Amino acid sequence: MYLIKRNEKTNTEAGVLVKERPAIPAPEYRHETIDIPGRDGALYSEEEFVGDITIKITFVFAADPAKWQDLFRKARRWLLDKTDNKLILEDMPGYYYKVKHTTIGSSEREVKQVGEFETEFICEGHQYLASGTYEYEKQEVLYNPYSVSHPTYLITGNGRCTLTVNGNEFAAEVGQNVTINTDLMLAYRQDGRMMNTSVTGDYQELYLQEGDNTIEITEGFGLKVIPNWRCL
Repeated sequence: MYLIKRNEKTNTEAGVLVKERPAIPAPEYRHETIDIPGRDGALYSEEEFVGDITIKITFVFAADPAKWQDLFRKARRWLLDKTDNKLILEDMPGYYYKVKHTTIGSSEREVKQVGEFETEFICEGHQYLASGTYEYEKQEVLYNPYSVSHPTYLITGNGRCTLTVNGNEFAAEVGQNVTINTDLMLAYRQDGRMMNTSVTGDYQELYLQEGDNTIEITEGFGLKVIPNWRCL
């Protein structure tokens, strides 16, 4: 019996079974095809960004005919909930996919008691490591053995500070704390108040590159890093 986890619940907790292990498509770098007259074939200009992938999973369930629709509604609530954006597959422990959109097909009845429906999860092409969601001291994340990551920086202190990553400076006016989320390209306080007007710099320059990195911060300020490790 194959298990997936979505919105902090497994499929069996939601009352449905996975018909078979899903096929996971390989991600592709986004690219542009250029046709040149007088030249065989085409040129391909690849970007550094990876496109989305679609993971299709077929679920089956059995119920008394009078409760059939109730169980299907329960499954839909589970799949469409917004508790988190993670899709965890049983045979990929320690990793998850980030779900961007979920589509649920109509349910077909093979017999009165048994239903079957397909769900499509549109996900980011990268696989994310569960270990990358924790807070680390900066010296613990200086070496990135994975793909380029979009970390979150948690700064504490008061006054103007400069965060420098790989020689790129990012300035912030800090009042007790500020979170710099390079994936969302947002700065905000722990209480949720936006701080975008209090920071200066390029979020993309704060990414952790593959291999060795350098991270410095103005003396007197605290810093923790959520690295958001990921790989293809």
